[in-house]
Amino acid sequence: MKVELKKVESDEISAMCKVAEKAWHITYDQLLPPGQVDYMVERFQSPKAVKEQINQENYVYYMVLADGTPKGFAGFAPQYQGREEIFLSKVYLLPEVQGQGAAGKVFRLVESEAQRQGLSAIRLTVNKQNTHAIEVYQHYGFKIIDSVITDIGEGYVMDDYIMLKKI
Repeated sequence: MKVELKKVESDEISAMCKVAEKAWHITYDQLLPPGQVDYMVERFQSPKAVKEQINQENYVYYMVLADGTPKGFAGFAPQYQGREEIFLSKVYLLPEVQGQGAAGKVFRLVESEAQRQGLSAIRLTVNKQNTHAIEVYQHYGFKIIDSVITDIGEGYVMDDYIMLKKI
């Protein structure tokens, strides 16, 4: 299987969001209350939300392709909220590409982008119950530095660790 990353163009946002919806349900349906995943997909990963993130928050998205087929994505924002770091907001891979080198490609891309822009670290948040993702991030050099509970509306919260990798 050939795994590659491709920067998402505006006409590819809807296709990426379809992968996002599938990946988020696989990842979170067992971890979050009923309804929260659909709410989060609409709020953070709908075509409208992604376009706003790109246009207003300096986000960049990459699709993970396996043999040319979308199988995951990553989204990050350099200097998010004025920090001298990249905020790695999203890394989601469908099960068929996990363990195929896709995560490593994503982390190398983001680290290279941080270095290119002279940024000192990569920051991310991860659900405290998502032990697999935490282990993957730790494997790639991220360390838990804090935790945060974020009210995202409609009675839902995100209960996350904040992880950081210094460059």
